[in-house]
Formats: sequence, C-alpha cells, structure tokens
Amino acid sequence: MSERYLPDRDQIALARSMGESLRSILPLSRLQGTHDESAATWTALRDLGVLGISTPAEDGGSGLDAAEEALIVIELGRQLVDPSVLATLGATHLGSRGRHLAAEGEGRVAAAYGRGDRLVVVGGQGANLLLVRCESAPPRLFAFPPSSRVLDETLWSTRLLEAAGLGEPLATATPAEAMRLRLLDAAALAGLAQAALGMAVQYAGVREQFGRAIGSFQAVKHHCANMALAARCACDQVGFAAIAVDDDREDAALQVESALFVAGSAAIENSGKNIQVHGGIGFSEEAVPHRLLKRARVLVQLAGGLEAALSRVTSCSPALDARPVLGDVVAGSGKR
Repeated sequence: MSERYLPDRDQIALARSMGESLRSILPLSRLQGTHDESAATWTALRDLGVLGISTPAEDGGSGLDAAEEALIVIELGRQLVDPSVLATLGATHLGSRGRHLAAEGEGRVAAAYGRGDRLVVVGGQGANLLLVRCESAPPRLFAFPPSSRVLDETLWSTRLLEAAGLGEPLATATPAEAMRLRLLDAAALAGLAQAALGMAVQYAGVREQFGRAIGSFQAVKHHCANMALAARCACDQVGFAAIAVDDDREDAALQVESALFVAGSAAIENSGKNIQVHGGIGFSEEAVPHRLLKRARVLVQLAGGLEAALSRVTSCSPALDARPVLGDVVAGSGKR
C-alpha cells in the first residue's frame, strides 16, 4: 500500500460540512462583545458533537481519526474559537480519565500556561478544570482551584493566578498524548492563518483608494499572495502531520512539531499582514483584525512558543541544524 500524505476527499468533505455549521455558531462578530464563548455557544458545540469528535464511540463520542479531528480544529481556528474550547477538546486526549472528566457534567476546561509559581489562565469563565502547560512538565489536568488568588485581571482575555494550591493532577499526558495536543495547537493556528487571509482579501476587494480597489495595487497583491502561500503551507503540513499520526509513522513527532512551527509562524505573519492591509482601522478597538494577532500570540504561547517547537524539530531529526533557520526567523520578523 502506498503512503498517504494528505487527508482524503471524504475527510475533507466532513470538515467542510462541520465548518458550515461552525460559521453560524461562531460568527466573528461575537468577538466585539466578549472574549468568552456564551453558554448557548457551548451547548451548540456539544450538540454538534465537536467536543467528542475524537472520543471513542463506546464512550459516547465520534471516534474520528487525527486527520479528521485536525481538519475540524482548523475550522474552529478560522472562527477564533476560545482557547478553553480547544483545551476541553484537548483534555479528551489525556487517557480515559481525561475523557471522563471533560465530559462529566458538561465540563469546561480552561487553558493555562505555567511558569514558576504563576499561571496565566486564558478565558475559561465557568471552567471546572484546568489544562496546564509548562516547560518543565508534560501537560496536566487539574481541578480548577476556586481559592486561587487572582494577581491581575487586566491582561487581554487572560487572568494571572498563583499556581499554589493546584494539588495533584487528575491526569497527565503521555508523550504521545502531548504530541496530539500540539497537533491541535497547530491546526487551530493554521485555521487562524486562513482567517487572516480571508479577511485581508475581502477587505482589499472593497476598500478603494484613488478610485480603485486597493487589491489592485501591487504591494497589497504581494501581501495577499504571501499570506495565501503561508496559509496553504500551514494547512498542508498539519494535514500531513495528522496522517503521520494516524499511520503511526516513525516521523510522526517530527511532522507534528514542524506543523506547529509552520502554522504558528503563518498565523502570526498573516495576522500582522492583515492589519497592514486594513491600514489604520486594522488596530482600532472596534475592528477585528487586531484580535487575530492577539489570539495567535496567545495560542503560540500556550503551545510553548515557536523557538521550543523548532528545538523539538531539531531533536526529532538530529541531522538537521535549525540554528541558521532560527536566526533568519528572529532577525526577519521578530517572531518567537
């Protein structure tokens, strides 16, 4: 049997069908009101089966493969779904205990990144669980500590909490489960890169200067072309990585880490270019473009950062020397 490299037509069709429903459930206009998803949105996502797409059928889920899950998460990323939804979906990969806790009582899982004795918690209003990532330990699932002291609530869509008092983890990710979580991160970022591309192209087609749509100007054309290439590379690499996971290929970890780096870079780059295409309105509070860049930065940080992903790419393939690449990335765009 020949090796597969991309999802098949049936998998793509399933994701597109899900994407149509997600666009009505998660319109981008909702971001003007709040950073958190409403109770009605959570109910709609559960009714659609989004939060159980990879849960085995015997446990009440859909039992989809990594490729199908990744394609659906790309659609979630395009709609800038709250990171707590992604964390709830990710918790289902932390063994049977994680699946049970994420489904119990319509549980919600907040996304958090730990450093030292502090946690940055993203969104997750009403969450009863906490999916914590940090540099020194694998992803872990905790009960949300009701007594945690809030250090700062002024951060954009986040809260800064003390990490003390979390107690023992309810579930801890194995290396394979941690890799699956990073595949979800990569898929969400690839979808965000697509969202930035679509937003820029749409605006470039209607905004006029000197009697012409700005999309007819060469500089804007080049921006949009580069964004299209970055988004396509991100989505293709995510699809390739998901197939590698499903087929249990020896290079699955390398492909997932590469997908995270490519998709994270594309999301940050495209979000920045989208703001440029929009001009002054791009970073105004009432507009959406700046929210894409902020969300891209948050998702990249939750995933551990691009430098860490590139380091893991190197460790997965010792023959590679990523140092010149990293130097080019940092010098050229300042991405981390």
